[in-house]
Amino acid sequence: MPDKSPSPVVIVTGGADGFGAAIVGRFSLQGWKVLLVDIDAEKGALKAQDDSSVLFVHGDVSDPRTWLTVKEVALHEWGRIDALINNAAIVSDAAPIHEQDMNTFDKIFAVNVKPIFLSAQAIAPFMLEQGHGVFINISSTGYTRPRAGFAIYNASKAAVTTATKTLALEYAPTIRFNCIAPAVGETQMLFASTGRSDDAAERRAKVEEMIPLKRLTRPEDVSNAAWYLASDQSSFVTGTILEVDGGRGI
Repeated sequence: MPDKSPSPVVIVTGGADGFGAAIVGRFSLQGWKVLLVDIDAEKGALKAQDDSSVLFVHGDVSDPRTWLTVKEVALHEWGRIDALINNAAIVSDAAPIHEQDMNTFDKIFAVNVKPIFLSAQAIAPFMLEQGHGVFINISSTGYTRPRAGFAIYNASKAAVTTATKTLALEYAPTIRFNCIAPAVGETQMLFASTGRSDDAAERRAKVEEMIPLKRLTRPEDVSNAAWYLASDQSSFVTGTILEVDGGRGI
């Protein structure tokens, strides 16, 4: 293991695009070293190529082997892991549950929920030995204000939220665990809500209308929240759900 990096280190899953890419950029800008984990090899490599503070690991976050690799790379390169942000997630197109199949269920829970536990198994023991650490899991307002057609996704985010609260209890006082719950965002997931048809703009307007602040969640909204929860400014915050949703959860 090399000498410990003077800069703090964060692991960000799903960091090649959307909310994750904004989180990667924000932490790099603040002087952190960033280990970006994504299943999209091309986008992940490009993101790391553009920023000398970022290293890319190509992997499936639902596979325990990916987490062993992530830990090994972070410790080999920098000798420390200060924060981990579970951002990677998927959603199916809107449909009532009788039109969904269990393969969809299995895939969504494998990507959205399983990594919450795999990451804790792999990284929490090191953080305990290190004496500090922060986990931030990206949930969704789908768990508080569910929309029809997304039962599996909403249930997966409810699981993320409950797991986060439980882990906050299990690992206090050394490691903090918190959630960010965004509303629908300006990311690729937006198409699941609005579709790609000619009336997509009208559907988007309807989604925006449901949000009191009358706009979608922007990637920088989530990256700002992640920065706060990872920083010492939130040193007395654990087991909380920070709703970054323009009032959608009210």
